[in-house]
Amino acid sequence: MNAIDMLKKDYHLDDNQSNTLQTEFKDLEASYDDNFEDSPSFFKDFYEKFEETIAPYGFEKGDTKRAEALVNSLFLQGDFKILLSYVIPAFYQSGGDSNIFSETYSEMMNSY
Repeated sequence: MNAIDMLKKDYHLDDNQSNTLQTEFKDLEASYDDNFEDSPSFFKDFYEKFEETIAPYGFEKGDTKRAEALVNSLFLQGDFKILLSYVIPAFYQSGGDSNIFSETYSEMMNSY
């Protein structure tokens, strides 16, 4: 199952929403690559951009439990592993609770 099919099935997004979100994820990943800065403010801003990206698709800003489910689904699906390898550490580096995303983070570390 590709990312678009997973988003449609698991998160009830339509074709347009799924395609748009996939494009936004690719843009977010490129933005990280193009603007990386090893600073707390960069990581905080990047995680906030992730939250803003997913918010229009039913993921309220600050709802880390729902975001965690999406991140885990995306990681298991596989198309966005690089993006997630940016999102989770950015969350932690900006002061996020280390229990959030912990299962996905462990799986990610074991896959390298």
